[in-house]
Amino acid sequence: MSYLKVDFYRLIRDKKVILVVLVMLAIAIIDPISVTRHFDQYPGSVKTIGLNPFQFWMLMNSVSWGNNLYHQIFWIMSVLLTGLIYHEDKNTSMYTYQIIRKSRIQYIVSKFVSTGVLSFAILFAALEINVVMTYTLFPDTTQMTEYYQHFIPQEGSFVYQAFLSNPMKEVQIYTFLNALAVTIFVIFSLCLSMLFHFKNRYVALLVPVIILYGITYIFDSFPPLFAYNIRMILQPMAVSAMTHIIEWENVFLVFGGWMVLNLVMISIILVKSRDRYE
Repeated sequence: MSYLKVDFYRLIRDKKVILVVLVMLAIAIIDPISVTRHFDQYPGSVKTIGLNPFQFWMLMNSVSWGNNLYHQIFWIMSVLLTGLIYHEDKNTSMYTYQIIRKSRIQYIVSKFVSTGVLSFAILFAALEINVVMTYTLFPDTTQMTEYYQHFIPQEGSFVYQAFLSNPMKEVQIYTFLNALAVTIFVIFSLCLSMLFHFKNRYVALLVPVIILYGITYIFDSFPPLFAYNIRMILQPMAVSAMTHIIEWENVFLVFGGWMVLNLVMISIILVKSRDRYE
């Protein structure tokens, strides 16, 4: 059996990965249902708020519990989706058993491909399920109250033209970017695990989370950096409420920068692996 088949099989059976899937599905499905229950209790609010689904899509609805929970677990999720399978291999005889079957390079590449592909698929599918749920429960896409106007992106922002064409295009852009971002950080977490060979599983879980939280804190602390803060870029309400306009140039620079960082770390890992024969 190839490395990829083994890694995919181990990941889809891993309890940490399954936990992320269950939590994301719960958020995607239950969050829009809970919003409809709110309207059942306060039907009068429909007149001022409206029932346009664009307002209640989970990534947009910043006051919902689903939105808050998603952003709270964002970095933790990025580490859990690695399944810590490399950490487990490295700290058991499984590592030696795996690399002698073919090659160390193939083994490492397989880890990046399997975790990256599966992470993107999980997040993209969960976020799309939320879109389907929201647009099914709130089908009135033509209703645009004064409340709705608060969600329109600023002119010049990277999703403004997409929104003018069709709000669903903006929804799909953010869905794709969020899934891609999680994939980037899953690979980043895996790189850290391979570079530092953490002995303790809790250290392997916490160190990437702490580093990612720390980087976010720096970008959150300096207003001139807001347009380059990936957490701001990933939140639709940011382009509506921020004084700084986030353009496509900012998006490409930030995502490209994180990808380059990952590629540099992967290159270092591959070079070290090529030179080692133990």
